[in-house]
Amino acid sequence: MKSNTVRLIALSTAALFFSLACNKDNSTGSNPNIPAGKSRVSVYLSDGPVSFYKVLIDIRQVVIAVDTAMNQTDSDRDDEWDDGYFGRHRDEEHKSVIWDTLSITPGVYDLLKLRNGTDTLLGAGIYPKGKVLKVRITLGSDNTIYTDSATSYPLEVFGFHPYFDINIRRENVYSVSNNEFKLWLDFNLEKSIFFWSGTYYLKPWVVAFNDQTSSKIKGLVLPEGASPLVEAFNATDTIYAVPEDEGRYMMRGVNPGTYSIFFRGHMG
Repeated sequence: MKSNTVRLIALSTAALFFSLACNKDNSTGSNPNIPAGKSRVSVYLSDGPVSFYKVLIDIRQVVIAVDTAMNQTDSDRDDEWDDGYFGRHRDEEHKSVIWDTLSITPGVYDLLKLRNGTDTLLGAGIYPKGKVLKVRITLGSDNTIYTDSATSYPLEVFGFHPYFDINIRRENVYSVSNNEFKLWLDFNLEKSIFFWSGTYYLKPWVVAFNDQTSSKIKGLVLPEGASPLVEAFNATDTIYAVPEDEGRYMMRGVNPGTYSIFFRGHMG
């Protein structure tokens, strides 16, 4: 499949608007179904799409790093994402960090089904009360990419480890209550997949966001069924969407700012 930039006169009629979610964290109460001294977190997965037919990712485990000496609402510390913070703890302060495994359904996820506002519950669990610092996702070997409906290739995980970490900042977490939290992960496939020396590689580019307070870009592309790759970008961010058959698209987890919109057509 070839992907070329073309002049799309009809697509320039797309209706575009920005919306900023106004939901506020409801952190004043507690969920009575969660044991004392514990918290619950739910992690959702969404997708920033690419111009492939399918991208199948084998997810085996999801764990979180929690600092039990902090509260979820505490300010982020400058050293939270230093390598030493999660290695062999060499001082008493860092011994407060633990790893806790979430309950998931291991298996193969078709990430291109998670687009235009769709997400899926990736994992959830009860953990000792504290501040979530990282999410670690471990991948299996059954990863596949389809360039069209009949042509597939193995998708090799790039690097020495079968897992990857996502840094979590305080503003990425939505407080349902003071002991229940949610966060969303955006799997940016356009930045995660590359082709080198005859092999497709996956080097995951995943960012966390708070879907209840972040911005969204929605649009309508005409004519229906054109399905170009829609790119929104500014000096610091680039995000993508592929419209559904009826032409509607949505980008979630958008940082506030002014964006240019570019429509990249496809020619077979």
